[in-house]
Amino acid sequence: MKRLIFVILLLIIPLVGIAQVEELKAKLAENPLDFESLQALLKIYDEDYDFESYGTTLKEVVSAIAEIPEPMYQVIKEAIEKLIDNYYSDYAEAISERLYELEPKRDSLLLYLKTLNSNWNLSEDIVREAVGRLGGDQVETYVFLHDESAELYPAELQLIVSRILVEDFGETDYLIPYIVGLLDDYDFSTARSLLNENSELLYSEPMFYYLNGILDLEGGHYDDAVDWFLQGKAYDDGSDIHEALSLIYYIYIPEHVSALFSAIVLADDEASLTSNIQEFMVNYEELPWIFSWISRVPEPKKLVEILSEEEAVILYNSVNFDMEKISIGFYDIAGVLQGNVANAIYGQFLDARTFVYISENMEGVFVEGERKARFDGFDVYSLSPDRSRFLIMDTWGETISMVDSDMSILWSLPAEYSMIPVAWSPDGSRIAVSTGWDVYSIIDVESGEVIEALESYYDLVFLSDEEMYAIDYDGNIVRLEDESVLDTDAPALWAGFGDNDKIIYFEYPEEYMDFSYDSLHVFDPNTGEDKIVSDRALFMDAPVPSLKIEGSFIYFTETDLEGLHRVVVLDYTTNEVLFESSPSRDVLIFPDVRPE
Repeated sequence: MKRLIFVILLLIIPLVGIAQVEELKAKLAENPLDFESLQALLKIYDEDYDFESYGTTLKEVVSAIAEIPEPMYQVIKEAIEKLIDNYYSDYAEAISERLYELEPKRDSLLLYLKTLNSNWNLSEDIVREAVGRLGGDQVETYVFLHDESAELYPAELQLIVSRILVEDFGETDYLIPYIVGLLDDYDFSTARSLLNENSELLYSEPMFYYLNGILDLEGGHYDDAVDWFLQGKAYDDGSDIHEALSLIYYIYIPEHVSALFSAIVLADDEASLTSNIQEFMVNYEELPWIFSWISRVPEPKKLVEILSEEEAVILYNSVNFDMEKISIGFYDIAGVLQGNVANAIYGQFLDARTFVYISENMEGVFVEGERKARFDGFDVYSLSPDRSRFLIMDTWGETISMVDSDMSILWSLPAEYSMIPVAWSPDGSRIAVSTGWDVYSIIDVESGEVIEALESYYDLVFLSDEEMYAIDYDGNIVRLEDESVLDTDAPALWAGFGDNDKIIYFEYPEEYMDFSYDSLHVFDPNTGEDKIVSDRALFMDAPVPSLKIEGSFIYFTETDLEGLHRVVVLDYTTNEVLFESSPSRDVLIFPDVRPE
């Protein structure tokens, strides 16, 4: 009998629950302002984890009312938070938007923007429009939103609000939070630019130094990062450094580097530095094994050491696609590695004491050595034949600028450049840049004036000291003055001028790819002589040539039958090989030789 009663109860209980839900729904249909029925119904749905019905009911109620009594407002507000916590952000977004329409106040505004933030649907335009609807003192409203959004994830709302406070209202007190938000957004270039531009305003703020240090950590400049943090401690009462160290999770550096960095910068004297580092070594038991191997070989030289010496140096990029690793190595004439620059996409010597390169991590063009400069937001540069100037192109491909020998900007032009390699005339007076679809601009290097714009179907335009040449879509090299076709032995993909009007060109491969391998020719337009100097040279699809011509020398990469790469420096007038690197399975590109 007891078993029968228990079974009957199990059958009756769901029917009672269903009846209760239907009764509450009927009451709400009759009176949507019945907040007690709403509260009871939402509780049932919450206990049953039925958040579809939870969100649907709440959405129907707020759509049916024209005003909200305070008790119902609190019920709806708590319900929206519940929906956010349970990842029903679409319902929360629609309901909070209606709530803000009915009750336009800071509290409901924050809730509406919070739901958009959790749903990754925020934009600057939405925030501006929503705040504009509220009216009143907008600065106070933005400050309220900034303070209340400090703990949100993602930090999108605080980033947007900080940006508006800084850019629209000049509220520089929010510069530091704005820059922190940029780190979270991985916009390291803008963060660095803002720190540089506002250094006089922020010089007494500890976070100014800490943020510069974090950016240097991200770029692999560890000693510079330590120096920034030590400067910041001079302005810090101890309250900011731990917050700054917590920001390191915004960037990617190995865990052991982060731990050692913290051990160093948290030390107050030599004794605590020793203690911190000893504790670090205990926590990383693999360090003695690592050190036992590292100590067997000399440490690679830093760039500043290489530039201060007199040795002949050849550099080139090594790219390992399997390990996603790229670096610039510096080698002596015997091919022995002297040092390197990690995470550098492309680099060349400006002179024997100055080096310019593109940083993969820091998103900019950097000059180090006797001359120093930094061009944030640029990711391409092209060096003049005499190494006195270089052209830089911004990350978005919308501006080109000429940098003079003193590292100042000589001129800038709006130009939608493409991946077609930049070409200089041998005397460095003119430059040919692809500045649009089938458009090439010939620019005077001194003035920045566009001498001529060529709107024709060419794969490449390149220059002698006096004339313009092009490679058409059939691979013919064309003298543009009279549109005559040069009688080369093979179609060309790329070409440039060397000494004595010789044209060095790369033969068009059978199949065009990002990395192409084919014959490299030297052609004499005066005699018609065409000779091959390498039958397995590499050409990379990039806005700067992967082959470098300098006088009678040409620097290039070639492969053997086993696919091993080696860098070759060749005097193409005598066929004398001046340098040949060790073979490598890595792709070796962009070779250069340190000038005397």
